[in-house]
Amino acid sequence: ILVYHNIPLTSVDLTTDHLLQLFEERAIAGVKMSHPEPDRQCQLLQAAQGRFAVYAGIDTAAFEGLCHGSHGWISGIPSTVPRPARRLYDLIAVDGNLPAARELWSLLAPLMRLQFQAYHSRGEGAHWFSTMKAALNMIGPPVGDPQAPIRPLPVQHRETLAKMLQNLGYQVKSGQ
Repeated sequence: ILVYHNIPLTSVDLTTDHLLQLFEERAIAGVKMSHPEPDRQCQLLQAAQGRFAVYAGIDTAAFEGLCHGSHGWISGIPSTVPRPARRLYDLIAVDGNLPAARELWSLLAPLMRLQFQAYHSRGEGAHWFSTMKAALNMIGPPVGDPQAPIRPLPVQHRETLAKMLQNLGYQVKSGQ
């Protein structure tokens, strides 16, 4: 069992000690840590000492989590643009090439900031799910718009998103 630890959306905060106890009792094999503060993930990685899997579960803390030894990355960016996300993981976890990883993150970070614009500005701006759906519609098979109450990505963000995707090496469909 992998715990999806999403404190902001559940209002349940399992501490590092709670998660370690669940592992020691063999109730879990790992954690998808979706806390926007990178240190929560880093603290868990340090305490676990590699005894169980800890995955970066939110894009806002992914770079730091990977640099501290997260076992992987499960969130919006890898689901939307898997090639550069995998490359970032490889640069950090396999190659140990932090300068190249920082350079790639400088291309991924604007996408992360657009995805979490509403999250960080109390509901104003693009919603992460709208951004993901719009990106997938631009670079892959059509996935449609989000269902209400989430609205499609506002038009003013679409051109910016298309440029971000092109900067990451994706070909954007015309008319998107």
